[in-house]
Amino acid sequence: MSEAPRPTISPALIASMIESTPERVRRRLDRAPDIASEWTWQWAEASWSIEAGDETVTLPHGQIIEAEQVACTCLLSPRCFHVLACLTRLEIALLEAPILADDASEPAAGQTSEDHASDVDLVELSENQRRAALELTASVSQLLRVGIAGSGVVVQSGLLRAIHRCRSEGLHRLAGLGLRLIAGTREIRSRAPEADPNQLAEDLADVLETSHHVLRDRSVPSFWVGTARRKQESVRPRRLLGLFAEPIITRSGYSGAAAYFLGEDGRIYTASDVRPGDAQHARDAYLGGIEIGPLVQSARQLARGQYLGTDLTASTDGRLGRGKGPRIVEQGTSSWTAEAIAARFHRPLADQWDSIYAQASLPEEARSAVWDFLFFEGTVLGAVGPELLFQPTADPLPLRLAIENESEALCFRENLRMLSHAPGLPLQIIGRAHPLEPRVIAPLGIAPLSAAPDLASGSGPPQLALPDSWAGRVCLGFDELQRHHLLNAQSSPITLPLALFERSLENPLAPLRRRWIATLLAGSSSRLAGRSKTLPLETATLSRSGFTTGASLLDLLSSNPSHQGSTPSDAFLATAVYLRACAFEQAKFQATLEG
Repeated sequence: MSEAPRPTISPALIASMIESTPERVRRRLDRAPDIASEWTWQWAEASWSIEAGDETVTLPHGQIIEAEQVACTCLLSPRCFHVLACLTRLEIALLEAPILADDASEPAAGQTSEDHASDVDLVELSENQRRAALELTASVSQLLRVGIAGSGVVVQSGLLRAIHRCRSEGLHRLAGLGLRLIAGTREIRSRAPEADPNQLAEDLADVLETSHHVLRDRSVPSFWVGTARRKQESVRPRRLLGLFAEPIITRSGYSGAAAYFLGEDGRIYTASDVRPGDAQHARDAYLGGIEIGPLVQSARQLARGQYLGTDLTASTDGRLGRGKGPRIVEQGTSSWTAEAIAARFHRPLADQWDSIYAQASLPEEARSAVWDFLFFEGTVLGAVGPELLFQPTADPLPLRLAIENESEALCFRENLRMLSHAPGLPLQIIGRAHPLEPRVIAPLGIAPLSAAPDLASGSGPPQLALPDSWAGRVCLGFDELQRHHLLNAQSSPITLPLALFERSLENPLAPLRRRWIATLLAGSSSRLAGRSKTLPLETATLSRSGFTTGASLLDLLSSNPSHQGSTPSDAFLATAVYLRACAFEQAKFQATLEG
């Protein structure tokens, strides 16, 4: 019998448990925040049992919302060290709540994904929502003041209460970002392998930026408020052409598969099955069933099918709805040579990059579906380190194809290795762009660019000979290329000198980013004691390089902002916005220069 997922806990309860636990217990947990991961967790059909030394903690399945649901064999139960240590290792989950924003109207026929993203509903905010946002801002400011290193369970409990209040008042984006902030804080404090200070700094800045809009304006675009669940709107794609399928693996322990379609209306839609599990579960989901209305097919089949639907619904990010209302039937196999799909490949890369950069700096909820996909054609050159070098047909400089996910249960790594045996192989590729690295693309699906290969020929340029069941495409995360799929390939990988393609350009804003991250980790209150001796030189260098605003921000982060009419939170947010804008402008300039 497989082990069930561990319980989740509501933010209000974990905050209450922290605050009601004796101070000596909280201090003990702050000294060893990850101790419960060393204990033995045993799953049974009725409950979870955790062996905590000489004591045993019992937790229920599902979500824990009341203290009475947990128990420990020690005398202080449930407000004891053992229970608190276990609860702080659980994922924090918010209860479902009604959607705050009104239902959006049905989009007009022929509307593209870009047009859809530009339609923004305004939401009028209440005083209770402003007070909730102000409470969360105060909690985040306290976290920033003491730093991640000093953010013990007491600081986290205040943040959790603020998250719960935001959720209760319908500020779903702030609540979700707050949970990411809590998760990232715990990862760093427990020295988890997946800890990412850069991502945590971005999450904290997102909280401050969202709060800024909520507190400043009476009415705000709905994406700053968010929704409890994705809204389903009526859409009119009619015909859906399968593109490819992609593994979905999240940091929070979920995995599955998603199939992508190009709709007759020009939008890209998705259907997915994502549940708690690891990378192996993603492979299983590829062969399992995914629902689109009454239709249930595997991601493998959906990625290659052609469908006709009526009364279809989809969320703003293109996720097709389920249920009995939509009607959809399969009409054979899709092909990347179909006129609608081929038009995507013929669109100049420069135009595609312009569309990506137009949305890259927007909040995630304001971007159109699969806003970062690129469609391009060209030929394989060979391997460069762990990547594959690819020469686009209509671009003078090559692209570096990077691995989307390194999991051994997926096929990305092996497939790129196999393709490195075939320099000169012509391909069509759909990949995910990295806006800050415009020459690096993560390929997700490929198809042969030339006509069907002559299997009787033993010479000539490399060609792909794919099984008929693959319908002329390879889902790189799931379908494993074999040696016999590559005709006229080399016996060994073709590797190119890495030094020829490395760029050793130093980021001139690196000192500012280092100080920004240091402020997050050590806290704004520690800046005077940790003021760098190189600060005057770094500030002067930024000014001479034309980054006068960056120089001012570096000085502001390293001084006491309150003396200059701003707060540490103001300085942190201003630096985040500045670094983000400069990074995008530098990447766009690099793409233009290289193009």
